[in-house]
Amino acid sequence: MTERIIMHDRATRRRAKVSPRELLQRLIPVERLDRDSREEYLRLLATEDDRELLTGASALLERLCEMGHLRRLGSSDADGAFRVSYRDLATLDTISITLPRPEMAGDEGTRPGERPSVTAGREPSVTRGDGTTSEESANAASSRRAALLPRSVLEAVAASSRRIDLASAMSYLYDLLIESVGCERVAVFMSAGLSGSPAGRLSELEEVFRWSERELAAPRELRTAVEESGAVVAIPDLSAPGKYGRTLPADASGSLVVSPLRAEAYVYGTLEVWSERPHAFTSDDIAMIDFVAEFMGGLVKRRLEIEELIFVDQTSQIHNRRYFDEQLAREVERCRRTGNAMALLIGDLDDFKLVNDTMGHAAGDSVLRQVGRILTENARQLDIVARIGGEEFGVILPNVERDTAMAVAERMRTTVAGHKFVTGVRAKPTCEVTISMGGALYPLDAKSRADLIDKADRIALYEAKRRGKNRVVFWQDTPTS
Repeated sequence: MTERIIMHDRATRRRAKVSPRELLQRLIPVERLDRDSREEYLRLLATEDDRELLTGASALLERLCEMGHLRRLGSSDADGAFRVSYRDLATLDTISITLPRPEMAGDEGTRPGERPSVTAGREPSVTRGDGTTSEESANAASSRRAALLPRSVLEAVAASSRRIDLASAMSYLYDLLIESVGCERVAVFMSAGLSGSPAGRLSELEEVFRWSERELAAPRELRTAVEESGAVVAIPDLSAPGKYGRTLPADASGSLVVSPLRAEAYVYGTLEVWSERPHAFTSDDIAMIDFVAEFMGGLVKRRLEIEELIFVDQTSQIHNRRYFDEQLAREVERCRRTGNAMALLIGDLDDFKLVNDTMGHAAGDSVLRQVGRILTENARQLDIVARIGGEEFGVILPNVERDTAMAVAERMRTTVAGHKFVTGVRAKPTCEVTISMGGALYPLDAKSRADLIDKADRIALYEAKRRGKNRVVFWQDTPTS
């Protein structure tokens, strides 16, 4: 039995007859499969049943859709069989697999236009502003998307991933959306559930998304609904009565589309696209917005993966010196631009060498992890905590007043001092550790980033140590101020 495979890429279009086993090997990117799917892939390679191979390949493709690596474009009749097409969201190649009709095989199975029942997924729905849901068939939705997104548009979207940083990539997609669908405003919101995670602290997003809450068209209830359902919500006329009318400002007008930032079946936030004109967005526009939102979700996911690899200190499991330096430079520049103030705290564990010398470095590493957790738990949501040296920690507090910064620092110090640190050493299972902290504000105390570090570290922290350790001192309270 042979099977046709059609692969479309940027340079070629070819049609070749291959065996089901070769089809499986060509179609499935094994490196992206999870553990269970990889075991199923190996099992399929060992089978001699051609139909089982085809059904298995189709099921694995559906699993890759659920994981966010592929998007199912739909299915269609093809010469007595039916063809299912997918788009690889990393390469934007189109993958097609042709399966025999169930009635041809003489048993029950997947029928034309349906997904294999093994791992059936769900095509995103479009919810209208009145609360009703327009569930489109996979064929209709995919046909519309295929017509909407020519190769030039797909390549333009893919080009955003070549940008140096996330903010630049998002800005590029902003401009693309504004040009393509004719909107006046685009905004992205990270999920509220990620506020305490690295995703919630991707501060470079603020370089692009500066709309205040009162300027935004979508109420919190609507964004929450999109995150929970994973469905696109389109409100053609914000001034008309509807499901979300009571949460909108009285003078709300125009049209709105809110789409989830999906990646691997996880929603990282929402994309909001607003036009001042009622009924501004066609169904094709909504499909493109949804596609760009999913691509943005992938960018956020990859950024978080990079952060985990590059910017996380493996010992303390918080941010490292490299991330700290980048964010400090960014925050100083933001203060220079906006006129707001920020604070820098530098903390150093008192007599930490004794922990390593008496209980070993494994116990010392355990204490460092616990200190990192305590500092993070006692910081504000937007604050950045990092390990910047052996037993030295840095905390960046954006948009803060002096009294608040001092209160945060004191809360951190007292919590560390009152904690029983687990050592993992049988002879002494717990120990006590204290921390001294120095602080300074920009631009109130310092005129540059280097000056800020010097005053928080060399002057204020040194003064805290000189006064007996286990205390907080800000630069303004030192003799040199």
